[in-house]
Order: sequence, then structure tokens, then C-alpha cells
Amino acid sequence: MKVDDLNLTVILAAHGSPAVDYPPMRVGLLMMLEFAGRVVERVGVLRRWRNNLASEVASWPRTSENDPYKAAVDRLAVQLALQLDCPVVAGYNEFCAPSVGEAIDQVIAGGARRLVVVPTMLVRGNQHTEQEIQAAILQARQRHPTTDIQYAWPFKDELLVSLLAGAVRGYLEPSSTVNVVSLKGSRDSAPDAAPTIRRY
Repeated sequence: MKVDDLNLTVILAAHGSPAVDYPPMRVGLLMMLEFAGRVVERVGVLRRWRNNLASEVASWPRTSENDPYKAAVDRLAVQLALQLDCPVVAGYNEFCAPSVGEAIDQVIAGGARRLVVVPTMLVRGNQHTEQEIQAAILQARQRHPTTDIQYAWPFKDELLVSLLAGAVRGYLEPSSTVNVVSLKGSRDSAPDAAPTIRRY
């Protein structure tokens, strides 16, 4: 389905992940400082340390080898742009650049006058979609009061059920019997199997 709006740009708001070759100890320090919250905000040296680490991890050079997550989001953005027939730009909630707010600023500077921000995190109740991305959008609206910035959230349950049901059906044999090998998560049987990813 094409979108009949020449001014529309979509921001694909993804979570973000540290590059696998970024020093893990620095990621741990950044997360510790993030969890400390108000204490860090009150202490200037800790706040600067956190901000410097956040900037460093986000600007770390990325390739499909050291950041398979970003590579997957970039592919998704290209395919979504083809389907909607409008520009789609990825923005990240953390660990990667550009941030959601930076992506919004960049496309508006390029002439976009109507934006729809759509998250890749699908289920309600997580702080990224409910709070952090929402806050980035509210701040962007304050910076750009004449630009229409919408947040395509939350997703309707029937939309998610349809997506998940389609994914399950994709792992079933044509005879409707379960493909046990696929359901066990074999890398050889899974489509577009990704490299092992560190978890934080």
C-alpha cells in the first residue's frame, strides 16, 4: 500500500545495541550510571561521564559484522520505504546513532513537514515505547512546533496477533504438521539466521 503524501517521512524507532567490538566494561559502566538515575543527574562529574560514554558507544563505527541488529533495522527501513513509497529513516533509543530525536531533526532539516514515528518494539508495557520514545517525540514537537509529528503507537492487538500467527504458520509444514527442527531453533533451519549476539 502506497502512502499518498509527498511530505511524509517515517522514523523507524528501534532499540539500538552496542557494537559487539565495543568494550563490554564500558557498556556495563554506562548501564550502571543510567540505573543510578537521579544521583548521576545531581553529580556533575558522573553526569558528564555518563554522557561521554553514551556518545562514544552511539558513535562507534558500525558494520553488518559488528552490529547485526543495526544492519537488520536498515534492511527493514529500506523494505518499508519501498512498500510505503516514502522516505524511512532509522532512529535509535539507545546505544546507536542517530537517536530518535536526532533522526527527527535531520529529516525536518531536509524538508520533511509530516512525520510518523513507528517503533520496532511491538508489545505494550515496556519503558522504551511507553516512556522514552514518547518523551523524545514530545521534545521534538517543542523544537519543531510547525511540524506534524505523530506516534504510531500502540499497535492494535489484532495486528500483532495476525503478525505472530503468520510467523508461526511460516514454521509449519505444508501438511500442517509441526516442523520440530525449526521450532527447536536450529540456526540452519531459521530464515536469515543472525550471528550470536551478546546480551546485556
